Amino acid sequence: MAKARSILFLLLSAAFSAAQIQAPALPGAQRIGPSDRVYTGDQSSNTITVFNPYTNKLLGTITLGSERLSDDIGPQYVKAVNSHGLGFSRDGKYIVSISVTTNTVTVIRTLDNKIMSQTSVSRAPHEAFFTASNTTVWVACRGVSQVDIVDGLSGGIIGHVATDDGPSKVLFSPDGKTAYVNHIRANNLSIIDVASKTEVDKITGLPDTFSSDMMLSPDGTSIWLAHKMIGKVSVIDLITKKIVTVLDTGLETNHPNFAYIDGVLHGFVTVAALNETKIYRQPKASDVPVLVGAVRQSGVEPHGLWPSPDGTRMFVVNEHSDTIDVIDTATKKIVKTVAVGQESQALVYVVGAVISGDGTQNLGRQGLDMPPVENKIIPVRGTKDGSALLTVRQTNGLDMVQLIGRNLEVNTTYVMSASCHGCRGAQVPLMRFTGNPDKSDGCATAPQVLGFFLFMDVYDVNSVIIKPVVKRGGKR
Repeated sequence: MAKARSILFLLLSAAFSAAQIQAPALPGAQRIGPSDRVYTGDQSSNTITVFNPYTNKLLGTITLGSERLSDDIGPQYVKAVNSHGLGFSRDGKYIVSISVTTNTVTVIRTLDNKIMSQTSVSRAPHEAFFTASNTTVWVACRGVSQVDIVDGLSGGIIGHVATDDGPSKVLFSPDGKTAYVNHIRANNLSIIDVASKTEVDKITGLPDTFSSDMMLSPDGTSIWLAHKMIGKVSVIDLITKKIVTVLDTGLETNHPNFAYIDGVLHGFVTVAALNETKIYRQPKASDVPVLVGAVRQSGVEPHGLWPSPDGTRMFVVNEHSDTIDVIDTATKKIVKTVAVGQESQALVYVVGAVISGDGTQNLGRQGLDMPPVENKIIPVRGTKDGSALLTVRQTNGLDMVQLIGRNLEVNTTYVMSASCHGCRGAQVPLMRFTGNPDKSDGCATAPQVLGFFLFMDVYDVNSVIIKPVVKRGGKR
């Protein structure tokens, strides 16, 4: 059995190395080159940041529409809103961007950052990827039970693939013949035959129905599914189609990815609440991954990540700090931090994106050159160990004030207040929110509490208080 698995691994590796140049890649792949690019999907600035990993230089942003709350809620506004997921074609010529609020799929030519097509798809698209054809895009739409198939170059929906409820991401096998789809309302992994567009198998028994992101190993034998709501990662052996283990990675686990270090496969997982990227060693798909270290991020809430093809660098975007950390995978240390657009969640590395010229056409500065984001952990009064991450960033016209509440009391409403400059300590109520019951420990959480008002230069971030709302009669 072990010999058969080794032969299969070698065959897969040989077939993959002949066709694949993109990261994550097998050992021996090319080094970081001047034609490579790193892209981030920036929600609040509604942009895609373009970064040159060879020079470590920020080049600018691709604008998809107005910045958050500028005019995107107006009745005449027809552009995309909420830049989120990113994917790319295997030949490196195109990236695909998902705008979750407007259900828009945008295909962009990497050579000159030109928008090639925009297509309206089903509700709540989250992630998309090109098939091996380099022209067709499969889009996971969380609001329905299907994957939409889009003509990437001409635009328009050309087909659908039925799935379980809430497909979240689509990945393709190295040979392009098989697609894998995870979900946010079904605890299984769908295995789909690309040619017939039908589900041919299913891996069941995942620890949670919510899997926001996943990644396939370079040889196509292992797939890791992140479960953000419970802080775990399912590790699946695709040769046996069995769950190898479930890793307890930590609260608000975001994205997994892979890189080979000294010829051995390692899995990297961003854990937002810990502000770190955990690193696991997994020589074979059947092996239980072993934690070998963690990188403390320079910023807050690490989210998307992607390696260079040679595996020497891992690029991690810090969602609440608007920065990319460049990690040396050998030393497990950050060697560079670069500012990007606002509230980035997705990040991809594309090999051979700009094969001629400097690739700066159609780039601007929207979302860049902004004041630093303010982040602060606020203890929540009236709880045993409740807290909230307060994030304040300047946007166009108003400041975006965000709270992530953790370990809150169930069925309790809280109020956030702050003292304004010159208020002589008087607290001004600013936002109210109620947590949602947590799946794991009986507490409540508030994953995203948002407010838009002038905060910077008006209120003191160190004066913020969060406490239960006291109703008349002294009851909460």
